[in-house]
Amino acid sequence: MNQSVLVAVLSWILVRGETALVVPVAAHSPSPMAQLIQSTEAARACLRRSYPFWSPEAEMQRSEVKSLIGASMDYAEMSRRALGDHWGHISTDERSQFVAELRKLIENRYVARGGLVGPDSQIHFQREAVTTPGTASVYATVSRGQGRRSSRLDVEYRVLRRADRWFVYDLVTGGTSLVDSYRDEFNAIIARESFSALLQKIAQQADEVGSDR
Repeated sequence: MNQSVLVAVLSWILVRGETALVVPVAAHSPSPMAQLIQSTEAARACLRRSYPFWSPEAEMQRSEVKSLIGASMDYAEMSRRALGDHWGHISTDERSQFVAELRKLIENRYVARGGLVGPDSQIHFQREAVTTPGTASVYATVSRGQGRRSSRLDVEYRVLRRADRWFVYDLVTGGTSLVDSYRDEFNAIIARESFSALLQKIAQQADEVGSDR
């Protein structure tokens, strides 16, 4: 998986650096950027204390972070877009299973390995823009390190509105979409093997990443 996408996801949910910049929004208009900032601050509060990785406290902490990101991610929409035309050719049960396994993979890959983003990482939410009715993009910059070792990454969080909340369904870094990357990978596996093989591979990767902690 693209390393810059990895940094973007981890920085969003695990950032411990400078407080995110908040652009004032109207009280009567729910803001997708405000919700992302809330998620970031909640994760920072959860991660205020550090525990040995193997400890029960650390496991409880990881579970809480997974719950926080799960409340802001639309895994079903991400799965539908990542499968493309194949989504319409699988059963309801297969869809549910696919969403569950993809969610598990993302959580294990990005949340369980949160140590890849250190305390020197900072995320600055800059602006939001409505793309179509019910969808929007939130733009941010992720900074890591200092001096010559510093790096900067521009991130676009693509979100959609369901009821009165906004949910992330894609991230774009360096012109690369997470969903598009998944779609290319999944299409190749399905064409070469089958949907069942894809499902098995995702489940296997999720288990391997999870056991590698």
